[in-house]
Amino acid sequence: MSLGQGTNFSPNLDPQFQKYLELLKKWNKVYNLTAITGDEEIVVKHFEDSLSPLSLLPQSGRLLDIGCGGGFPGIPLKIVRPDLEIVLLDSVFKKIQFCEAVIRELKLTGIRAVQGRAENQKIIEQLGLFDVVVCRAAFSIIEFLKMAEKYLKRSGCAIAMKGPEWEKESKPEENWELAEIKNYELRNNLGKRTLLLFKNKNFHPQ
Repeated sequence: MSLGQGTNFSPNLDPQFQKYLELLKKWNKVYNLTAITGDEEIVVKHFEDSLSPLSLLPQSGRLLDIGCGGGFPGIPLKIVRPDLEIVLLDSVFKKIQFCEAVIRELKLTGIRAVQGRAENQKIIEQLGLFDVVVCRAAFSIIEFLKMAEKYLKRSGCAIAMKGPEWEKESKPEENWELAEIKNYELRNNLGKRTLLLFKNKNFHPQ
């Protein structure tokens, strides 16, 4: 699978991604946002990998990134899909501070960073419903789907971004259908990844 499921976009050539890279390296010296520090690895493992769900996203709508960390995949997706309304959610204050700084510096609109836990009822009520809920390896599949269920519109889907050993995880509850699996490899032999698209059978009756 190529970057972004067929897009010709390259973070290497984009000034917004270059600024994002500079900010990540600067903040990482103080806040330890990522263990990945080399430019090429950041571009491939963070930026390009974050764009892998592009072909699974709707034409428009709201996207929630649970456990966004340094803004992945939400901020890269926003750069490439400015039409999407995106909310970044993380319980760690310093990570939300960083995401807010990136949003300001890149002058992104229609995206905000919120500190809180996804299972918190006040957060659920505050954020509302989404067309897509995504998580990049921050939680197990079961944990992620339990949280995602609270935020999904009836027509929505949950996308889990996982490593190649995802099948070793416990199976989700029967109300979830694994509707699509996309396996891909990162450039320069930097790893194998899998996208798992889930739909709730209660929302999507067979």
